[in-house]
Amino acid sequence: MTTSTLRKLTEQVQRIEYCGMYVDLVSTSAGTVRVGSMPDVAKFVTEHGFREEIVVVTPWEVSLAGDSRTGEEFVLWQAQIRGGILKEYVGLKRDIELLHGNLESIFPYFFDDENIKVVRKDWLCKWFHHNIADPFYRKGSLEICFEGGNVVVSDDRTVLYDRNSLASGVHPDKEIEVLLEDIPRDGKVREKLEVIPIGCGNGVYGTVANTIVRYGEYVIWIDPCGYPAQTLARYGIHWDDVTHCLFTHNHEDHVQGFTACMHRALKHDRKLKLILADNVFRVLADIYSPLFPDMKEHVEVFSLKPGTPLQLGPIQIDSRWNHHILPYGTIGLKISAGGSCFGYSGDTKYDEDINQILNRPELEAGWFASCDLVFHEIEFDNPDSVHTHWKQVESLQSKIEGKVLGYHCPFLANSPFPLAEEGRCYVLD
Repeated sequence: MTTSTLRKLTEQVQRIEYCGMYVDLVSTSAGTVRVGSMPDVAKFVTEHGFREEIVVVTPWEVSLAGDSRTGEEFVLWQAQIRGGILKEYVGLKRDIELLHGNLESIFPYFFDDENIKVVRKDWLCKWFHHNIADPFYRKGSLEICFEGGNVVVSDDRTVLYDRNSLASGVHPDKEIEVLLEDIPRDGKVREKLEVIPIGCGNGVYGTVANTIVRYGEYVIWIDPCGYPAQTLARYGIHWDDVTHCLFTHNHEDHVQGFTACMHRALKHDRKLKLILADNVFRVLADIYSPLFPDMKEHVEVFSLKPGTPLQLGPIQIDSRWNHHILPYGTIGLKISAGGSCFGYSGDTKYDEDINQILNRPELEAGWFASCDLVFHEIEFDNPDSVHTHWKQVESLQSKIEGKVLGYHCPFLANSPFPLAEEGRCYVLD
């Protein structure tokens, strides 16, 4: 992932910028106040050594780079996984309630102690302490005022931050339109299945966590990441060449490109073509309908029904329900075309002992037996995590003929298991 930029605006205010989006960090007597959010904000804040005590929730806005809410799920995941401080989330009633409701749909779910059942935890109450400003929030000498669409932060009656006066002069949409003018369109019809792993990564570190699949005239982007135009441009891919967006599940690091893709489709008066399970679409629609009230009129949905192949022109997509930590389900894939097959694990806990308990044949290694190439999520450090430990992937590889490459993990120059190479085009013969 490209490094974000830190810029000093005043003695008390610094700005983290990335691809036309930004958040502001205000130094106050009550600690650091972060104003706003953006995709991958947890990474960027950590990258620059900040620890924010208060988060100002601004009105929900979307651009071609992303939206101003996506990012908070992994701020809370970092707190839960690594330990941290309880953050005060401050904003107007509607903004706080929308953010809380979205997080409640996804964040509190995890495995039980045996990694068998999905259970609901009390983590949201633990890490998301919300405060309604009406229109003021006060903590000691700190005051945050929300009036007329502006945010003003004062400390001991001295104004430290005025959002309107420090607004960026260039809208991300303009930057992206200029960027896209320099990226050539690719109308080549592929006669062989092509797979390109793309970077940006999961919500904690930068890594390969989404993939482009091409065949014929079809360009399918699995789990589009945030900042889609810029991310694809790094590999010479024009955003508008993507014909379909496929979402495996609703965790933030797998849907953070959705709002930008939806926004671009609306700007160009075309329907966004989505490939996903009905459960995944239902949650996606529930979360993002406040941002896109008529969303269902502007999407074309191709439903994945695990156990029943989806035929997309010359491409067949087989799917399964994975073993992962969302009650709505997460999807694994086999994409077949031109006599070749590509397997994609999606987020899953592949563990041979657990599979014996679950007694679900589709979770076993043999499900990928027809694949020439498989990308399988991989976890190096913790055999008990919600992801698949590399030793289990090593065992899976021994049971099938196709090549297995790890993804959704930190890049290791001397990895004990081969990893998918970001930006490399794998052609399946």
